[in-house]
Amino acid sequence: MAAATSPYDPGSQEATYWQARQRLASATRALNEKLVSTDIDPELAAALTEKIEGLTAELSQAQQVTGLVDMAKRGQRGTIDDVMGELASVGGRSHPCSPELRWQEASNRITGTVKFSQAFEGPPGHVHGGWVAGVLDHLMGMTHVRTGHPGMTGGLSVRYLKPTPLNQVIEVSAQATELDDKRTEVKAEMRFGETTTAKAEAIFVRVDREKFGFETP
Repeated sequence: MAAATSPYDPGSQEATYWQARQRLASATRALNEKLVSTDIDPELAAALTEKIEGLTAELSQAQQVTGLVDMAKRGQRGTIDDVMGELASVGGRSHPCSPELRWQEASNRITGTVKFSQAFEGPPGHVHGGWVAGVLDHLMGMTHVRTGHPGMTGGLSVRYLKPTPLNQVIEVSAQATELDDKRTEVKAEMRFGETTTAKAEAIFVRVDREKFGFETP
């Protein structure tokens, strides 16, 4: 897997917090995988349900947040960009339901890798097309943010060229091109070895930074 880009200063409170959350997410993904890949008899299912309900009750006693912007406003969690990179659905580093997505950022471009476990299976032995589209959309959204302008997906087109295999390192990339002062075009693809499994194109429409929870630069 590719080495992930870390936006945090080593030893900072943000780094300590998100490293702990990433470990928790990794453990939860492993649990999700076992829940899908194990033939669980009713007695074991009942016992596990009780344990998980206990953990849920314990978490309910901790401080709750209402969303990504609320988390970013709590201090020592990084910027809204950082929080989205951690907790945005589909690809957040600390999101327990996302696949293992790692990426490196550059101006107008992101490259990285993703690995889909059995929990993301659609066609036998391959990734569900919804997850392929979702990860590409997420990657393109992050790439658009790298241009300095947050935005929303105005249109998305995905071409499935080959089935994307499970449990393999899949290369992903996205490149942004500004069309005008309101719109940005982003193109992305997935590759397994020399084979491109999917391509996507999207138009992102810029939104007001303050309304979206971003600080004005």
